[in-house]
Amino acid sequence: MVDYNYPVSDYGTTSFESLYGGGISSLDPSFGNFAGYRMSGTTIGFSPNPTTANQLNETITAAKTGAKSFEVSLLGINDQDQTIPIQHFAEMRALMKLSGIKPTMHGPLIDPAGFGNQGWGGDITREDNEERMFHALEKGYKLDPKGNIAVVFHAPNGAPGRDYTPNKDVKPGHKERFKIEKSLAIDQETGQMVPIEEEMRFRPDRPEFLDKEAKKGQIYSALDHVNSINETQWDQRQTELATFNKHAEEIIGSAPLYFENLSEAYFQRSPDGKGLVIIDPKTKSPVSLNPQQQAALNKLDKADVFLENIQQNFNSNFQKAFKYGSEKQREELKKLAEDYSKDAKELEKGPYKLLTPLYKKEILDKSIHDLWNITRLREDPKNPGKPDPNYGSPKVFMEVEDFAKEKAAETFGNLATRAYDKFGKYAPILAVENLFQGMAFSKASDMKDLIYKSRKNFEENLIKRGLDKEEAKQVASKQIGINWDVGHLNMMRKKGFTTKDIIEETKQIAKDPSLLKHMHLTDNFGFADSHIPLGYTSWSR
Repeated sequence: MVDYNYPVSDYGTTSFESLYGGGISSLDPSFGNFAGYRMSGTTIGFSPNPTTANQLNETITAAKTGAKSFEVSLLGINDQDQTIPIQHFAEMRALMKLSGIKPTMHGPLIDPAGFGNQGWGGDITREDNEERMFHALEKGYKLDPKGNIAVVFHAPNGAPGRDYTPNKDVKPGHKERFKIEKSLAIDQETGQMVPIEEEMRFRPDRPEFLDKEAKKGQIYSALDHVNSINETQWDQRQTELATFNKHAEEIIGSAPLYFENLSEAYFQRSPDGKGLVIIDPKTKSPVSLNPQQQAALNKLDKADVFLENIQQNFNSNFQKAFKYGSEKQREELKKLAEDYSKDAKELEKGPYKLLTPLYKKEILDKSIHDLWNITRLREDPKNPGKPDPNYGSPKVFMEVEDFAKEKAAETFGNLATRAYDKFGKYAPILAVENLFQGMAFSKASDMKDLIYKSRKNFEENLIKRGLDKEEAKQVASKQIGINWDVGHLNMMRKKGFTTKDIIEETKQIAKDPSLLKHMHLTDNFGFADSHIPLGYTSWSR
């Protein structure tokens, strides 16, 4: 303190005392040589300890720091979200209201597509996970019943994804910048997964790709592997069907020639069920056969049993073709089914009941050929040299990330629907969080696809409930979006992607303002999700 004395009148002096003004403050908005964007401290949330079920105590700690945004965490291990007393949510709500804290919530670590440690658990697991996620939404609503609280869920939490490497011949921001190095293909019927990756192939039917000096062939992408697996397995199934059909033809042989004089008779199983007998339509009694006819009948009987198995295999192949084929193929398969049904009914009413195995085989011959024709690869008439996307083998195997996207979008669409049904316009907002490479949806474009698919499912459900199309679209846009985690995104660096790549990914999300609902801001060195404060790693870049 400094004392200054100044004469001001004949009656004495006036004294001024000054206090220490302090140094430069980092809290001063003008502090530092800063050229970026500034954020108010009230917009940055407090991150709790996620390993404790005592989130009430974490809320108290947040209030003591003066934080105005706090994310309640249910993401601890061992089903921690199920151990938090329901009364805690009411107490946290009261405390936040008193201290002016705006709450958000992070949901439990479960996979919306139904994946787990043992791979895909099937639709039952997906439905179980959806139920638990909805329970988290209900808890989130208790924290802020009138505020459309953002509840964060990981986009995947078990669903494996693609490993990308940068295409060095393409600049950041271009759609071909990301090259799939490795991925998985999944059998939609069984959940079985097989690894797929880019490789060099040397094929005799592609001499233009062969370079004997450089030992180079045709680049076979990871996604090409999926098509190859489908084609190979489908060819095997169709070949087996054709082989069985050929065996049936060999068994029948010349047997029908022995019954030319019995064209009005018909087959019937013997009372003991062991074989066929021929019934006279007039007397309803078995016809007496000579030894050659009996031997021929035994052949027809054996062929008939064989044809029953062929028919079952054909039905199974038709099922896969219709379920996993294109819309165009399903149209043609429906016509095949109509013809097949008509022929079968004609066979039932005669007049050739005696030769049922022979005519049954003819029907199967035609149907098997038609099925092969519908599912064979064809050249695209619009793009000569390219395969027609409407044809080819049934897509039983899918690239795992595309499969997970369909299943996760179903879950998020259902969750938004259930929340809207229960809470109306105050329903919690689904903020779907991107994860890092090796997990599904690590790219911005994949996250956008997931959100748009989820919104589409939600919109369709809303329209069924009476909303018009435009209103349903607005509600879906409000209720489902992205929690953009820049720390997870930064882990692209370990695969060789640059800072510019990371910025370009974020720009993709920024192009649609409706996408971003929440953010997680952490830093790392690109190799692990370290949750280092922002800027602490800047020296290494």
